[in-house]
Amino acid sequence: MARISPATIDAVNAQTDIVSLVGEYTRLERRGADWWGCCPFHNEKSPSFHVVPDRKMYHCFGCGKGGGVINFLMEMDKLSFVEAVETLAKKTGIEVVYEGNAGPPIPRDDTKDKLIELYDRVAGSFHWLLLESPHGKKALDYLRSRKVSPEIIEEFRLGYSPADRRWLYGFLTKKGYSRDFLAKSGLFSKKFPESSFFSDRLMFPIMNRKGQVVAFGGRILEGEGPKYLNSGDMPQYKKGETLFAFDRALPEIRQTKSVIFCEGYMDVLAWHQAGMKRAVAPLGTAFTEDQAKLVRSFADTVYLSFDSDTAGQTATYKAILMCRSAGFQVKVVEIKNGKDPADILLNEGPEALIKTLEISIIDLDYLVLSAGKRFDITSPEGKSRASAFLFPYIEALESDIQRESTIQHLSAAFGIREQALLSDYRNRKQPRPVMQSGQIADKPVKARNVKRNAELRAVLAVVANPAFFPLMRSSLTSDDFEDSFARDLYIVLEECYRTDATSVESLLERCPDEETRRIVTETLTGGEFAENAQKTVEDSIQLVRKNVLEKKRDRLVARLAMLKGADQDEARVLGELISEKQRIDEELAKLKDMNE
Repeated sequence: MARISPATIDAVNAQTDIVSLVGEYTRLERRGADWWGCCPFHNEKSPSFHVVPDRKMYHCFGCGKGGGVINFLMEMDKLSFVEAVETLAKKTGIEVVYEGNAGPPIPRDDTKDKLIELYDRVAGSFHWLLLESPHGKKALDYLRSRKVSPEIIEEFRLGYSPADRRWLYGFLTKKGYSRDFLAKSGLFSKKFPESSFFSDRLMFPIMNRKGQVVAFGGRILEGEGPKYLNSGDMPQYKKGETLFAFDRALPEIRQTKSVIFCEGYMDVLAWHQAGMKRAVAPLGTAFTEDQAKLVRSFADTVYLSFDSDTAGQTATYKAILMCRSAGFQVKVVEIKNGKDPADILLNEGPEALIKTLEISIIDLDYLVLSAGKRFDITSPEGKSRASAFLFPYIEALESDIQRESTIQHLSAAFGIREQALLSDYRNRKQPRPVMQSGQIADKPVKARNVKRNAELRAVLAVVANPAFFPLMRSSLTSDDFEDSFARDLYIVLEECYRTDATSVESLLERCPDEETRRIVTETLTGGEFAENAQKTVEDSIQLVRKNVLEKKRDRLVARLAMLKGADQDEARVLGELISEKQRIDEELAKLKDMNE
């Protein structure tokens, strides 16, 4: 089977800036020559994700994941090795060459790319219909009545889907799209393949973090039907993992380390038009852990800007718990009298909307006020129910200090003794995993059963300094290693040496399992063999060689004892074994002299 040439892999690895690549998914801060941030692979409160630019490597000391630029993109975007190399090669302008001048061994599934191209074309058509066609006039009039600026309409590529449900199908088939492809596109009814899913609606293109259109949301303009329709999950789009306007909001989220979570499309447009461009919204679902994780690496503080009705209050409560569990500081933007951010912008202007952000309250105060409205806290029963209402919040906090402080606050607010409140909380709360330090564990870390013995350290020293592998292979073979991890890594190094694959990515691709890759990335990012490399490798080789010779000698001595008093044929074998033992003794003596 043909594979991407080592030269291509090395070129992609050399030309890709790992700090820039990783920085697209998590916020990094420089510490000396290296960079640190919160891990994009698991939820954590303090940075344990380490990026080493010189080696183009990353390693998380929390979850153990690590690798190079290609492996990182594979993990984050769920790509195959070939897809990741091709993606990075395209970004850096490198031609992908396959061994033996062959093409890809298996035709790449480019369904996602084709769907993204289709959705981009449709978004452009809807946008044109909104601005240039008489059919889009009522949608454009609606936006103007809501005082949505032309700049926002252009920036978000807002559009209009025609009332004629067959228009889009006819338009796309004329452009050469097949019936089968359109049937799988998510743009048409499953029962009526030529009938558009969206019709006579104001259209909101939904983009991924790269700014590519991957789905749509549509608002009804008149008649009956759901107020909003949203695309279903597709190969290029998972609504539970996507946030509306995240691509537009990310620069300001990075800058301010905060994010505004809204309920819907129009609220996001209102915040952006008011100059608060860090606003995002879910897509027809409640906020999910994946959506919180999407922004956790860039933001420390969340502003919740939900409607003030009952549904909005429920959504705010759930979002507070989720965001606190994810390690955010949380504030609530209170917009009263049944209004939403779009209403404030329309009737009172951008200054009034910005003011609501400035006077937002911390989540605990919001919940205490909510509990006071829901329950009669003058009665014992009401106090008990109000306390139970707050217990999930206490549980979501990340430290015992925060929980203790919150209990003190609730004690004063509800007129309950701290001890009674604490006792009730302990009786109801769920057990939490706790680390030795007393802090709540972010994620259980799998126990490490790898022993860094002399053999493994010898090979790891060469992994960190591959120029010394010829020295190692001149003295040792894979059969000389008893440790399975050391033997596997030696074989990997041998394969890389024979194919002239010099990059870390090539080495990691050949590692037999995740645990071996973890050992390699942890070693390389930790800089364990950065100094005195040659002496370390030479000493390690001598130690392994000494162990090999001693074991051979021990086996020979055992055989000599068995052949004592042997006949003529066995005496000949005995003489050969004695000669072999003498040779081993001489080599061991030389090793001893070298060490002395």
